[in-house]
Amino acid sequence: MANVLTSEYDLNKTVAPRLPSATTQYDRQYQDQLNNILRLYFNQLDNILGQLDWNKPVDYIDFDTTASPTVHQTGRLDWDSDDATLELDMEYGVVQQIGQETYARVSNNTGSTILNGTVVGFAGATEGSLRVAPYLADGSQSTLYILGVMTHDLPDTGQKGYCTVWGFVRDVDTSGFSQGDILYASPSTAGALTNVKPTAPNNVIPLAAVVKVGTTDGVIFVRPTIEQQRNYGTFNRTTDYAPALANTAYAIEFNTTAVSNGVSRGTPTSRIVVANSGYYDISCTLQYSSSNASQKDAYAWIRKNGADIPQSSRITSLNLNGGYQPVLISEAVSLAANDYIEIMFAATDTAVTIKAAPATAFAPGSPAANLMVEQIQQ
Repeated sequence: MANVLTSEYDLNKTVAPRLPSATTQYDRQYQDQLNNILRLYFNQLDNILGQLDWNKPVDYIDFDTTASPTVHQTGRLDWDSDDATLELDMEYGVVQQIGQETYARVSNNTGSTILNGTVVGFAGATEGSLRVAPYLADGSQSTLYILGVMTHDLPDTGQKGYCTVWGFVRDVDTSGFSQGDILYASPSTAGALTNVKPTAPNNVIPLAAVVKVGTTDGVIFVRPTIEQQRNYGTFNRTTDYAPALANTAYAIEFNTTAVSNGVSRGTPTSRIVVANSGYYDISCTLQYSSSNASQKDAYAWIRKNGADIPQSSRITSLNLNGGYQPVLISEAVSLAANDYIEIMFAATDTAVTIKAAPATAFAPGSPAANLMVEQIQQ
């Protein structure tokens, strides 16, 4: 053992000697006695110190586990008997329970104070820290940007603070919840938590659990479960489409978006563009109709970035005058960011129409074409 001396070592057991009472006048015998006592004491100290090696690392440090709670002071390390671990006093009054809590070093440039208990996400970076802002889980930002929950009020002063990414956050308002509730990032209020699981296209981010219910002394345990968000889109053509020429390829334009997240109609609207790379399932249902009873064939297939995807064509033979006949095209396609796909159509006779149907008293309307694009792998 070096550097740190505990009660088991002689240095801490050494007692200062009792000195003789001073005389009122100079006394040579008294002076010699005093010198001898001090010389022996300091020789003893020198001998003990000479046995210590101050250049070796510490083997261990013992903390008093029975001491009363200490006064908190930035930079102080002591034993926390309530949580049965060491606690480290940090800036902003933050007390970290070592091994039970993990923080990210963050800064705030939002223009206003980010309060304790606020759900925050990545908003850039500066030297030595991540910039954070209250996170809104409405699908406008990827789930990958979620970081954690602020563990203290952080003003917009340029100073760095702490965001809990794993562990307890105390002194928050949990009065609207019940103990044991799973909390999600709110899709309606930036920085808030909700115990109602969001649904798509909102982000679904399980973030914390309620440990204690209270208005000002509530406690949550933070453990973000971050899944990479998958992109998707559903698009319809709600009007009829007939080819101008037989045996000629046409790209089907879609005029409505039913739902979309990371997949959108481009220009022209036959182009369906993906914002992120991945493996996508492309499924399109076309609803054919014919204006005569002669035999004819209708073709449909998928193009990627203007090039036909091999073996993606589906052929349907029609000889019914009137009526409807659906066909499904389905392929899994690897796409890079900003790639686009198109649904192509051709027929051997211009009597073929991709036909929409109006709603009836007992059924909703039917689109001429319905396209679903779903990311199945990142």
